[in-house]
Amino acid sequence: MTNPHEILEPLSSLWWQTIIWSIVIIFGLLFAAKKMSKKHVAYFAIVIGVVLTARSILVHPYVAYLKGWDIYNNLPLHMCGLSAIISGIIMFYRKQWLYELLYYWGIPGAFYSILTPEFTQGTEGLLFMEYYLAHGGIIFSALFCTLILGFKPSKGSWWKVFLWTQLLLPVIGGFDWLIGANYMYLCKPPIVDNPFIIGDFPEHLIGIEIAGFLHFALVYLPFGLKYRYASKTPGPATI
Repeated sequence: MTNPHEILEPLSSLWWQTIIWSIVIIFGLLFAAKKMSKKHVAYFAIVIGVVLTARSILVHPYVAYLKGWDIYNNLPLHMCGLSAIISGIIMFYRKQWLYELLYYWGIPGAFYSILTPEFTQGTEGLLFMEYYLAHGGIIFSALFCTLILGFKPSKGSWWKVFLWTQLLLPVIGGFDWLIGANYMYLCKPPIVDNPFIIGDFPEHLIGIEIAGFLHFALVYLPFGLKYRYASKTPGPATI
């Protein structure tokens, strides 16, 4: 038995409010961090890490208390669920591979989750705010690591992460099939209106794969252009 998913009507008043507030808070915090000293940035990162990690943990007993936890909806096995866990961990365990997973999985996934939200756990109680804390936190954490902490995707990393992601899909898909769930929307498409999602299973998987490939390439593009320009720029003359 699964809980019905909920969506937010696009272009509605509440939809606009969530978009605007998400942008204001994310970029407001980034602007504040940019003005901080290195010492204060370190403290700020700890606070962000604690908040995002606590959210990833406490949402489970909260859902259980509110309406009952179930294995079909509440495991963090969507791409954004995995990214949300990484978004907190990376503030303490700063590893390049974690950053690249967060950057490529998190930014496109959380962007569309905010743009076309599907509340897989419902919106009761604080779950509506928790949804935006989780997805806004993913984008903030990825941008914070990039703009404040100095991380950047390594050369050619977009297609490497894309290929590694393919190994994860059959694992999640097999788990979905085994218990009758739909994590990562591998068994049926999401109910939101997304131009990349066309048709039903299994045709919708083609759109998901194309969307992933294009979005990985897109978020890598600024760095790819920088690497390409650097390789063509002659070094200092030697005598």
